[in-house]
Amino acid sequence: MHDFYYTRLLGNDSKFKPRPGNRCVDVVDLDAAGDPILLEREITEDKIKDWIAKDNPPSLGCSHDGTTGRGRIRLRLLIGSPEEHSSDAEILPLPISRGTFETIRTTWSMPTELLRMMLSTLPIAVPIWTVNGLAQPINGLMMRSARSRDWNFCLGLVHNAETETVHAIVNGLQADEIGQLLTCLRESRSCLSDPMILPIFLLELKVHYFAVLLENRAERIERIELATGMKHEFSPSAGRKEERHRERERLLKQLDFDEITQKLTGGTGTLSFCDMTFASSLGALEHVCSVRDRIRNLPNLRPDRINATSTNAIDTRVAYLRELIVGAQAHGGVLSARTKAQVQTVYSMIGQKDNKLNIETAAASRKIAEISLGQNTAMTDMAEDSRNIAFLTRKDSTDMRIIAVATLLFLPGTFMAALFSAGFFNFSPGESGQVVSRWIWLYFALTGGATLIVFCGWYLFSHKQKKKMMTLMKADARRRWRNDCIDLECGITAPMEQPVTASLWTTRSRSTGDTELFSSFGSSADALK
Repeated sequence: MHDFYYTRLLGNDSKFKPRPGNRCVDVVDLDAAGDPILLEREITEDKIKDWIAKDNPPSLGCSHDGTTGRGRIRLRLLIGSPEEHSSDAEILPLPISRGTFETIRTTWSMPTELLRMMLSTLPIAVPIWTVNGLAQPINGLMMRSARSRDWNFCLGLVHNAETETVHAIVNGLQADEIGQLLTCLRESRSCLSDPMILPIFLLELKVHYFAVLLENRAERIERIELATGMKHEFSPSAGRKEERHRERERLLKQLDFDEITQKLTGGTGTLSFCDMTFASSLGALEHVCSVRDRIRNLPNLRPDRINATSTNAIDTRVAYLRELIVGAQAHGGVLSARTKAQVQTVYSMIGQKDNKLNIETAAASRKIAEISLGQNTAMTDMAEDSRNIAFLTRKDSTDMRIIAVATLLFLPGTFMAALFSAGFFNFSPGESGQVVSRWIWLYFALTGGATLIVFCGWYLFSHKQKKKMMTLMKADARRRWRNDCIDLECGITAPMEQPVTASLWTTRSRSTGDTELFSSFGSSADALK
């Protein structure tokens, strides 16, 4: 069946980038009695094809445990170069060339979907049933874990029913993960004859890692619950409860809601990813068990090669792993519910805090309004006092005007009386015996004329000064209006200029002893005159 996507990926050079660090593993079952031995070494890109072609190696010489002789290969494993994951969504190219990958796939009778799975980020587990070029039944599976920075493995594994040899390729592991996997294989030599030991170890290592991660998240959620006061120990002591209540109130005031929100958001994402990991791992484990049972039920399988002890150990581990996944899913569901409850609690607390701040702000605004009201009352009192002062000043000004008018009224007569009483004139009645001189009319005429001249001069002078003052005030008002228009057009506020004051007003103020310049009638008491 044509695989269009496989053809596209195979022709993309960016998907293949040979790197050093690839390792080959051979598990050899010796003819002599004993457990299989594991041989592993680093292999270069140009040696991989030769290694694949040698399914029946010559004499192994002396093995790690001192056993010698020719054996039969039970497992041939190629581990890709260690990866360094910087992102959950990053897909690195394969550490082998296009030709090497095709040699592995065709020689080991793996389907074309293997390349699509290795360059994907989705959790996949697919059983394999096929027949190779020699008409030998092939059973196996392709398995990809949920994409993550840790234990991001991709496995292609096939079992030849005739030779009972398992061929597998693993890619996506980091350096420490490769070391841990090899350690598990070395320490489980009695179980290496089981064809599904490799996927079982990979699933167990990933599930265990995320189960521990789930427990760490549980501790973090518990700390958040304690911080928000949603979880506390029960105590029958009322004093203890009161003390704990005060402590909780103190902690609530110090809560950093930004940090808690970030932790809850990150925890929600982690729990969702853990749930996907456990669900996909449980499905993959079921496929592993089905393929394992199918291989164990092959008609040509020799019963003497079945190790009952190792089989029981693997069955026990598989059962434990299944229950571990189920328990982790249940625990993850509880943690997810607790996290959602904490999210609602934190949002409620943020709302309560905002309401409290709004109440405090309203109280502060009310206090400011009360202070402003008091200041306004004081300003009203000051304005009333200023008005009273203005009235008193105007009264004084009126009194001064009366005095000035009386002075102007009597000053000409006094002046004329003083003038006529001088020795320059003789208005004596002589021998006529008159008490009043006949020249009395001259006194009244001159006095009246002088008084009229004084009042007319005072009126003309005051009118002229008032007219000049109004002219200056209008000119100043027009200048300020033009400046305001210019400021509005330019979008800036020009500094206020001091109005031009005529020298006359300076002179008038100095005549009263006040050296301040006058620009309006309200500048001093003199303006009210």
